[in-house]
Amino acid sequence: MSFYKQYTSPLGYVSNGNPIDTYGVDHSGFTTRDELQYQTARINRENDLMTQMNNQGITENYPQYTTNFWGSSSDNNYGFGTSNIGNNIENMQTSSQPQIQPRIWESASDGKKVYDDVVKIEGDYNPKNQGLIDYTASAINGTTNLVNNYFPLKDLKVTDKYKHALMNCYASQYGKGGADVAKLASDVREFYDTTTGANTLDNSQGDQYANQIGRLLGSKYPNGDCDELIQRYIKKYY
Repeated sequence: MSFYKQYTSPLGYVSNGNPIDTYGVDHSGFTTRDELQYQTARINRENDLMTQMNNQGITENYPQYTTNFWGSSSDNNYGFGTSNIGNNIENMQTSSQPQIQPRIWESASDGKKVYDDVVKIEGDYNPKNQGLIDYTASAINGTTNLVNNYFPLKDLKVTDKYKHALMNCYASQYGKGGADVAKLASDVREFYDTTTGANTLDNSQGDQYANQIGRLLGSKYPNGDCDELIQRYIKKYY
């Protein structure tokens, strides 16, 4: 690929001459016209996404979309073929956003449905392993974040599932140590709630799916905005 070499966009697109770009599209068979059409569509979509985030107050440190940018499976080159790329781009522009509405739930079965949708879109992402020093620092930072955010979040008039996910997301952004601490804290909290009767087992398991979603998003997007990331899938307000 010869266009936009050594360019990195605010959303994570990198053009460095590799046949497959960081959004997962293979350019090896593109003609010059294909390339220009594709790059125009990419820039337009990036601008639309950044406008949406700017309207939410996000003006820097944008989420890095990578291969979920087009919101589709990588089968068939993310919908961009060489035979009719113009029509493929038009079709992708209308269906590129994940077809999922942010939800809240109580039961474990409903929580699993949302979690499964998140995995389909984001991938079954797990935090990368860390060396002992980095892991310890990550765990300490994650613990500090959980403690500092617990009471402010507790009093916010937002949905319970959003709170669960946000706490886990923040802690997990520090790395595997933070994600492990968040999981331990979540497990202890849910065990306490079910054994004391503060929550039913089914509802508690529903909470755990929100916790898992938060850890997945925080691990995948260490520099992302957890508030924005979670609102893609979980309602913030009732």
